[in-house]
Amino acid sequence: MNYDDKLIEEIKKRFTKQKNTLYWVRIVYQRYSKQLNIFFEYAKIGMATHSEQIGRYVESEKDRMPELAKRIKKETNVNVELGDFRWI
Repeated sequence: MNYDDKLIEEIKKRFTKQKNTLYWVRIVYQRYSKQLNIFFEYAKIGMATHSEQIGRYVESEKDRMPELAKRIKKETNVNVELGDFRWI
């Protein structure tokens, strides 16, 4: 099992499908640490958003993040937000 598989399993474990709750995954590039961080985020409607870091990739993997986002969406049915990587 590779790191992508472990990440998807972690998302499946956290995606509990509770009423009135929104779930999504956010992939963010931190330019100062030169890392890509993966966050699992959820919020009950009308409440604050909760964000938990569930993964980290090195900067050299940024080109494959759109592919990973599609795989996460397909296998978990959770929406994925990709950060704007154009300025990297």
